[in-house]
Amino acid sequence: MKTSAFKNITYWFNKIKFLKPKKSINKSRIFLILPIFLFVIVVFYFLRPVYFDYDIKKKYIENKIASTFQLNADIEGDISFNIFPYPRLLLEDTVLRFDKSKNNRVEIKKLFILISPFKINNIEAFQFNKILIKNEKIKIYSNHFKKYFQYFTLYKQKTLNIKNSEIFFIDKQKNEVLFEKVNLREIFTNGKHQIKGSLIFSKNKIKANFENIINGEKYLKISIPNLKQSLDVKFDPTTTLENFSGELKLNVLNSILLLNFKGKDNFIISNSYIRNKFLNSKINGNISFKNNFYFDLDLGINQIKLKNLLMYYPIFQKGGVSKKINGKLNIIIKSSDSFFGKIKDTKMNLVFENGDISIEKLSAFLPAKSELKSNISIINNNNAPKINFNINFLTNNAPKFFRKFGIYDVKQKKSSIQTTGSIDLSKNKINFKKIIKDNNQQISNKDNLIISKAFNELVIKEGVLGIFDFFNAKKFLKEVY
Repeated sequence: MKTSAFKNITYWFNKIKFLKPKKSINKSRIFLILPIFLFVIVVFYFLRPVYFDYDIKKKYIENKIASTFQLNADIEGDISFNIFPYPRLLLEDTVLRFDKSKNNRVEIKKLFILISPFKINNIEAFQFNKILIKNEKIKIYSNHFKKYFQYFTLYKQKTLNIKNSEIFFIDKQKNEVLFEKVNLREIFTNGKHQIKGSLIFSKNKIKANFENIINGEKYLKISIPNLKQSLDVKFDPTTTLENFSGELKLNVLNSILLLNFKGKDNFIISNSYIRNKFLNSKINGNISFKNNFYFDLDLGINQIKLKNLLMYYPIFQKGGVSKKINGKLNIIIKSSDSFFGKIKDTKMNLVFENGDISIEKLSAFLPAKSELKSNISIINNNNAPKINFNINFLTNNAPKFFRKFGIYDVKQKKSSIQTTGSIDLSKNKINFKKIIKDNNQQISNKDNLIISKAFNELVIKEGVLGIFDFFNAKKFLKEVY
């Protein structure tokens, strides 16, 4: 005959002699009942927050997020409690704002707040430890980058972490820029604030690490291992969000760029350099990020291999220079080698504007007491890229200068050439619009056509960089001079 559970429990209690518990309580039963009893208590403790009414405490939770994480939040959806894998609140349809502005907003469908497991007996006792954004697609705004940067550089013990999410924004050209598999976490240990992150951009993994030693130096390192490119920035201890100073080292496209910088939106650049196998130059000047990226830099070039440089960085090709690169380089080259011989005291202003390049006020001293002055524009039109040029050449020792090219019948001591024209880069064709020899002798249109044809066939048939080939120049000059 079956006995009910109630009768069994009554029978067991009746057998206990409370005056002599040591004799009456079976030890094996204690070891069985005690773990069950503790398990029930623990389960009850962790299940209790599931039944809290979070709607009436929504404003309280928003205020606690602001005070704990220094982040404004508007919770537009439901709030629930999850036990596993760690006690946490789940906030649905939340808008995060990095300041009090209503325009500066980031919308998150699901956001987790990790909570201390020892303080969950009521909502007011909750201790928020971390915000976790996981497996989300997040839209951010490029004009708010400064606000995002400021937030993540704040010294705060409670952190915001992102895991395996997508982040995208729309740039000024209405292009969507997407970062995949974004992971970001903040760490605070022994007076040091670290931000570690990684993401996929254009199928390349990018790693980033920011280290802030409180009241000390700050370091930022970004690397793209597949492309062997890296950025290292060491900020001075005096650096604040209102005034940056330090040293930047960029390793990109087999070049090393080092900048010593100081400023906020407008940076003063001093004692800096760029080096690669074609170029070695000192850099000083200004770089501005105030409205749009713009630079005005002085380059003192110690060494340059111009033809090799232009072959490696194909600025004459379609789309050769980004439209986002805008600024001016004031270039001085004390001495360089060429097929003319030594070229001295070369000066020019190299202007970048919306994908076009202008070489303004170019002047250089060539061998045989010769001088070159020019203005050149490289127009990177998508359909018909071209070069417009205006060149003035003067030599005070014409026999010696032209002898280098195998021309020995030059009689006059002085000789000059002034020419204007253009080169169609898509067809490798030159058009000399005007050629004036020795200041007063204008070449006829018929002869212009002959000279243009010879230049096309002998100099730039294989491409515009043929103008840097000595043998091409020699064949052309012997043909037309």
